Amino acid sequence: MATDLFADITAEIAEPLDAALVAAGAEPGVELAPPTRDGAGDLALACHRYARVFRKAPQAIADDLAAALVGHPLVSEVDSTAGFLNLHLDWTTIASKTLAWASSDDGALGRSDALSGQRIVVEYSSPNTNKPLHLGHCRNNILGANVSDLLKAAGADVVRVNLINDRGIHICKSMVAYRRDGGNVTPESSGKKGDHLVGDFYVRFDQLFSAEYAEWASTHGTEMSKDDFFNSDQSEIGRETREMLLAWEAGDEDVRALWQMMNRWCEDGFNATYERMGVGFERIYRESETYLLGKDLIAQGLETGSFSYAENGAVVFDLERLGLEGEKAVLRADGTSVYVTQDIGTAVRRFEELEFDRMIYVVGNEQNHHFKVLFGILETLRPELEGRLHHLSYGMVELPDGKMKSREGTVIDADDFMDELRDAAADAGRSRWPDLDDVALLERAESIALGGLKFFLLKYAPPTNFVFDRERSISIEGETGAYCQYAFARATSILRKLDNADKGLTPDYSSLNNEQGRAVLRAMLAYPGEARSAAIDLKPSLVTKAAYGLAKSFAAFYNHPECRVIGAEPGAMAARAELVRAARRILGGALNLLGMNALDEM
Repeated sequence: MATDLFADITAEIAEPLDAALVAAGAEPGVELAPPTRDGAGDLALACHRYARVFRKAPQAIADDLAAALVGHPLVSEVDSTAGFLNLHLDWTTIASKTLAWASSDDGALGRSDALSGQRIVVEYSSPNTNKPLHLGHCRNNILGANVSDLLKAAGADVVRVNLINDRGIHICKSMVAYRRDGGNVTPESSGKKGDHLVGDFYVRFDQLFSAEYAEWASTHGTEMSKDDFFNSDQSEIGRETREMLLAWEAGDEDVRALWQMMNRWCEDGFNATYERMGVGFERIYRESETYLLGKDLIAQGLETGSFSYAENGAVVFDLERLGLEGEKAVLRADGTSVYVTQDIGTAVRRFEELEFDRMIYVVGNEQNHHFKVLFGILETLRPELEGRLHHLSYGMVELPDGKMKSREGTVIDADDFMDELRDAAADAGRSRWPDLDDVALLERAESIALGGLKFFLLKYAPPTNFVFDRERSISIEGETGAYCQYAFARATSILRKLDNADKGLTPDYSSLNNEQGRAVLRAMLAYPGEARSAAIDLKPSLVTKAAYGLAKSFAAFYNHPECRVIGAEPGAMAARAELVRAARRILGGALNLLGMNALDEM
């Protein structure tokens, strides 16, 4: 069972107010919400909208509606001010309901049926098999995986897919460098992960090519750019790379064997990184299997007038149909496909195979224009896709020392970055955990590091660009994953020391009716709505904020001398112990939904 208790509470309070509205000739549908003014109670209703129906001033309407709540079991006090009806909840009763709900209901863990019956495909990661995953991929993978988990928690049938870009000129660059300088090295002989080894050769290619270009430019000048030089007959390395791509497309056995070997190394490396991150997929597609898809659809579109021929012989889509300028080539003049050709075919194939209600592409904001064009073309070719396609656009992650460049070797590998955070967490924890051996220390540090990484990357709304702060990401102070993990561990510690001493006692829920107790109860009640909104709006930052809000209010509770659990009067101890168990369960559910480990000790 998954219940949003706060929604039920507000609905129960709204019933007599709706009845009063109907009796006066107004439409029901009271929407109670937390007041915007501090000290105005727990829920409020603006009565100004009913002035025309009641033919009274808003203040008088608020006074009349207040009478409808006299004696309500969930309301302790009602007042009306400036046309607002302000309600104070009976927190002794609310506490009893909340703690019973939090102890067993799946809704307290952020689950709902808000998206039940929907099949949603989420595509993320989409790496190139010429280099390891980097910090940018961390945000993509973690955002895609978390959105998938949020959608599942909201009841959707989710299919996670990965489209691996395993062919093309960029892949051939690593292959050319390996053929020139590889010396038959392997991941086993070098002691390197396969994706790191392949990435080394991608960097090596740029070094070889840059040296060739510099030598050429020393005698010819720089009137030809590096890109133009690469595509000219002047560049031996460029020519070799282009010829390798043609040989690959022709099915040359030697080229295909080298390609398969290096791609296997790279994908094995990806899989190890995915496992460490807690990322997975139900379907994996590869560009080598999909790059020809779409050509038949384009041929059909030519017949129906969706596409036309440009003067140079290319097949194009008129972007004015989408309110944009220019044309988009979907086939080159020689009939070969371009990137969007594959995307068109892959989307239609997935729709036919998976029969999705929605398809979400998790891709950086540099591709905003591409997806606007792609969706417009797809909706023209397949009107049934209209409204089903969504680009979850996200901003860039930078480090304090600036942007990263893969081919120059300045990229921050995801594996190295996670190692760095783990080692920093271990260093910070040695003095806090002197009894831990090295294995246990690194295991705990790994949970803190990956939890900190995920929390930091998810706490910003997807469109936001930001700088990743290594030190702050693993700090146990402030809005961090470690702070939330520490709150969970603190709850575990309290219950461990309590050792069930509260069992059999009658809880005195009035002992929770203070500022600290009410704050924890409010945070617990708010969590299901935030998790549901995060799934619907594709905004994981709502969950990080809710988790931090609960952790912060719980910290204020257990640190307050008047809220002690152990040593309190029996009734108060029983009620507060229930609160600790409830906060621990909900906070653990939030950490789980964020892909983080909830630690019993920190």
